[in-house]
Order: sequence, then C-alpha cells, then structure tokens
Amino acid sequence: MPSRFVFAVGAILLLAACGGSTPTGNGLGTGALTVGVIAPFTGADAGLGPAYYAACLPAALSINNNGGVGGRMLSCSKFDTRGEPADAVPAANQMVASTSGLMAAIGCTSDEASTVVPIIDRAHIPMFCMTGQSEFNKTPLKYFHRLVPADVYDAYAMVGSALFGPGHAPYKKAALVFGDDIGSQAFVQPATNAFTKLGGTIAINQPIHLGAPSYRTEVQAMLASHPDVIFTEALGSAGTYLKEVKTQNNGQMIPFIGSSATIDPEWFQQVRDAIGLNDLLKYYAGVDLGYTFTGPAYAEFKTNLDASAAQFPDAPKYKQRGSTLHLYDGIIMTALAMVATNSSDPTVYNPKIIDIANGTSGATVVNTYKDGVAALKAGKSIRFEGAGGQNNFNQWNNSQSGYILVGYDKDGGEVRAGELTPDQTSKIFAAGGS
Repeated sequence: MPSRFVFAVGAILLLAACGGSTPTGNGLGTGALTVGVIAPFTGADAGLGPAYYAACLPAALSINNNGGVGGRMLSCSKFDTRGEPADAVPAANQMVASTSGLMAAIGCTSDEASTVVPIIDRAHIPMFCMTGQSEFNKTPLKYFHRLVPADVYDAYAMVGSALFGPGHAPYKKAALVFGDDIGSQAFVQPATNAFTKLGGTIAINQPIHLGAPSYRTEVQAMLASHPDVIFTEALGSAGTYLKEVKTQNNGQMIPFIGSSATIDPEWFQQVRDAIGLNDLLKYYAGVDLGYTFTGPAYAEFKTNLDASAAQFPDAPKYKQRGSTLHLYDGIIMTALAMVATNSSDPTVYNPKIIDIANGTSGATVVNTYKDGVAALKAGKSIRFEGAGGQNNFNQWNNSQSGYILVGYDKDGGEVRAGELTPDQTSKIFAAGGS
C-alpha cells in the first residue's frame, strides 16, 4: 500500500464575528426553499454532478426532519452545466431567474465557475463552489464560499507524495496525464514548478481528451518517455487510459498519484474494473483533506445519505467523498444563518454564514442542524463543525485545511497514514512559489 502524509495548507485567519441572536417572528417567510445544484451532469465530467447532488439530499432531510427553516421545507434542483462555460451560462441564468425560494447554490466546478459565479453573486445567492481556480484565492465576491483549498495545493500534495512519501524511493521522473478540461489543467503548472525546482523531471506533459474511446497512441508516447510515476486527474477516462498502460507495458502498472477528485466511488470502480483490484491497491496514491469520517455530524450525514437512496439510489456511495461532505455542511450552515438572522433575505443571512463557520468567543459548538437551531433559540451564538470538520474562512471566504495522502481499501474506502514533515512542506511551497 502506498505511503501517506499530512501537511497544513496556508495560514488560517479567523474572522471577528458578531454573537448569536434569538430568532423570533416570521421573518423567514413562507413557501418551499430550494438549493440549486449547478454542475456537470452530462459531458466528460458528468461524474461530478452526482457527488454534489448527493450532498444536497441528506442536508434537506436533516433540515426538513427538524422543522425546516422556520417551517419552510427544502428541496434540491439540478442544473446541468455539461462542464462547458458556454452551456453553464444559460443554466445559471435559469437557476437564478426561475427557481422559487432559492436559498443557496452548490457545485460551480472549475469547468464553469468563471462564468457562473459572477451571475450567482449578482443575484445575491450564497454559493459553495468546488472550483480550485486561483482566480478565486482572493476574490472580492461576497456570496462566494470555498470549503476546499485551491488546486495548487492538490498539485503540491502530489509532488510531496512523489518526492517525500515514505515507503518508496523518491520518484524523480513524472508523466503529467491530466484531462484537457479547465479544471484538470489547473494542476499542471504548479505541479511542474514545484516538482522540477525540487530536482524532478517532467517526462511528458500529456493533456488527454476526456471521453475518448481509446488512448493507444497517447499511452505509447507516455511509455516511451519512461516515467517512474504518473500524476493524474482524468475523470471518466482514467480506467480507459490506465488499462491501456497495463496492456502496453506487458501487464505491469506504473505508480500513479491522483488529485482529491480521484477519491470517488465511480473513479474507484472504473479503475478497479480496468486494471484489477490488486494493482489499484498497490500502485495508486491520492491526496485528500484530513477527514475522520467519525463523530455526531458525520453519523447524521451518513444516516441521511443512506436514507436518500430512496430518491437517488447511488447516494450512499458518496459517504467518503470530500466534496459531498463539505457541500452538505455548506447547506446546513446556510439554513442556520437564516434561522440566526430570522431572515430569508440573502443580503442579511449571507454574512452570518461566516460567523457560524468560524465561531466567536464563547460560541457553542454544534454538529447538527437540530442542535444548532436549539442553541440559537436559546440565545446562544454557535459554531458549526460538520461532517467535513471544522471550517476557518479567511477574508476572501476561502476555508483552508490540511492534506493527507490516501489509498483505497478493497471496498473503495479511504485509507490513510504517515505525514510529511514541516520542513518538507516548506520546501514544496517555496518551490511552487506559494
């Protein structure tokens, strides 16, 4: 099994925030509420949308099973961006113009964030986005929230795994095999910068067209460059590519390190079926945030995720998908912000989301929507620590946390161990320019 490591990402800035309030009256309004899931449900990155939809359904159950938001029940609506900026614009316009009771939006991946985030922000709708693009590292947009680090840190984590991960000799010659989509290509330059400045060599930089029926020519060129490791994110196409690697390499695999998006049940199944379970377990390493998959918040998330199978049969597969956990938390925090401000006006409750995520001096820590509402009704200020763990938003509404290196177990569960030293972390950041 590959070695694993953990390191902190960036400095964390805690924001000063106001205290709690006791919600009274009917300022929360009436009628149904909706969360818009705006993401690829078709196209090359169609695997992303279901992971985000799987976040909304259990959040809706948690809220609705405990009285809703001031009695208003929550549902989830899908808006397909097809992973294309041009297709994402009408989807975003439709979502903000025609969806009644739009409480929040989730999704907005790197494929389409540049075009849809400004539309959602102008509509004053709080959003929780899964884009890793650096343009949002210091965004002035008030309604944008990011609960995961930028893609640059995923890239640094992959470099750290290759050069410093215990259990194997340093990998010094890497093939970069990333999809040709916007999101996947965001990893290439930071990985190249850090890896080469720390003594590594890029054997080949190979953008591959996602969804192609064969990668015979591409794999032939990659193998001819003789890498000792592959860095990759090629969602939906990894199985096809890696199967070709094994076929052309006389039945032998090459170690491959994936981004956090490769910690996904569909990805696991595709690659397992393509190269076999034993080779997947032996040669794969991925990077992820430091989830524990334990505690009361996670227990409620998992219970409601399992119950969501009645509406979305694949929902339970996403019990260890980091983005699913984070977006679930984002929805719960938004609902709590509405209760805390006794308002259905996003210009009023949006700032409260940060207060509830970061907490204030003397805040009561809550792990579920039910407990959060009870604390607010008791006049307490709260800090929500959810299924994805603690959040710490900076002044640009980015919440940053630490990375781990992970592998899979035979059932597709995440496995982790080991850590990268602070000195090694500093070297990667310095080499990458961060």
